[in-house]
Amino acid sequence: MYYFAYCTWLSDAELRKYVPEAKFVTKAKAHNWQIQFRAASGREDRGWCHLSNMNAWGFTTQGMVFEVNDDRTNDDFDDFGIIAITVHGDDGKAYDCFTYDLLDPGKPMRPPTYYWRHVPEGLAEQNFPKEYVDIVMGIFNSAAPCPDADRPAPSAAPGKDASTR
Repeated sequence: MYYFAYCTWLSDAELRKYVPEAKFVTKAKAHNWQIQFRAASGREDRGWCHLSNMNAWGFTTQGMVFEVNDDRTNDDFDDFGIIAITVHGDDGKAYDCFTYDLLDPGKPMRPPTYYWRHVPEGLAEQNFPKEYVDIVMGIFNSAAPCPDADRPAPSAAPGKDASTR
């Protein structure tokens, strides 16, 4: 099973924390999908990574394809669902992947610092092009500030209860 990482799990340390079995396959592009930072609908406490194909014509989100255990599609996180997406690898192949996405995205909002920091770290660690990094930074900067940006990171792996994340 293939997973498309486009946000916090571009950071190898963050990916390994939650998906230690992940095996890198290739860098890839999701055409006509846009990385966004949004609150979950009805919530005003923080933003999350979100991948949208609404009004994303001509946009390309860059990321990485990983091979993961099939049971990853059973992960259950409050506010998130699993979507199927076809991405195009730098190796010239198309990959049918899954990724996590907000079920009901709300307004554009930045994530808290402990979560956000993995995005620029991962983009740099994986040597994504500066032009793409600048686009991601622009999207982040255009979102509303997180009202509790300095909240501490959760002490355990994320689960169903969003109040702990």
